[in-house]
Amino acid sequence: MMRRLTRMLRGTGRGAAEPFPGTLAVAGRPVSAIRLLGGYHRPGITKAGRLSLRGTCDGAAVKVYSAHSAAQVRLRRALQDISLPGGICLPEIVASDDTLVAERWVEGTPLGDLRGRALSDAAEQVRRFLHGCAAAPDLQALAGRFDGAFCYLENYLLPRLGDWVHVCEIGGFVAHWRNAYAAVQPRLPRRLSHPDLSLANLILEKGSGRLFIVDNELLGVGGGWLLDWHNSLLRDREIPPLDPPPAEFAAFVDLTWRLRRLGSALDAGDFRRALQTIA
Repeated sequence: MMRRLTRMLRGTGRGAAEPFPGTLAVAGRPVSAIRLLGGYHRPGITKAGRLSLRGTCDGAAVKVYSAHSAAQVRLRRALQDISLPGGICLPEIVASDDTLVAERWVEGTPLGDLRGRALSDAAEQVRRFLHGCAAAPDLQALAGRFDGAFCYLENYLLPRLGDWVHVCEIGGFVAHWRNAYAAVQPRLPRRLSHPDLSLANLILEKGSGRLFIVDNELLGVGGGWLLDWHNSLLRDREIPPLDPPPAEFAAFVDLTWRLRRLGSALDAGDFRRALQTIA
């Protein structure tokens, strides 16, 4: 249990980070005193294959991560100017270019360390945030502008499987999922999606008391919102969403959740569980 928790914390940059002797620059601004985050399999690299590190930029502590595309960086910058639903905050961007984002490092308490009313209040903020991603006009407009910047389904869940698709059982399941996706895609709303709203990725900032999302590498637009509730602390705490996906997508949601669990099992090297997930 402790090893699993350590892996989770290192994946979000909140556990013991490893020092790195090199330097890098974001938009020409040097980042020094680098410590590698990520580290589920490799220090400094997340499960999505993104660079993830902590350092100092212009005298401020920052988290630096690589983006899927320049459009995803622009999406992240655009969200900086929007008041997010539920009072949720994103860290201020210290520097960014077409490939890297440096966010202010947020000091505070992970939601996993909270109990009672404080945790319940934070969970309700997350619930309202997810509702707002579907209902808020400014976020709907933003999704329209940045469709294709990064899609959790197309650009993470599928590529994550890599060459495992050559295994007959896995390849057959993926083909089935692709057919189901093609069937629902014309009717599936393209929405802002954030699949990393877990206890470890939400920090109650020291002093201000504001709730920050500190893991934004998979922030995107597309059909990934179908799993945002499943991926969040709300599912673990059995808090229902304010607006569940329409019933017409229920079978596809179940199939996609199995795709996500398949990737997790393969990442963990648990091949028996992987095949049981798709049986």
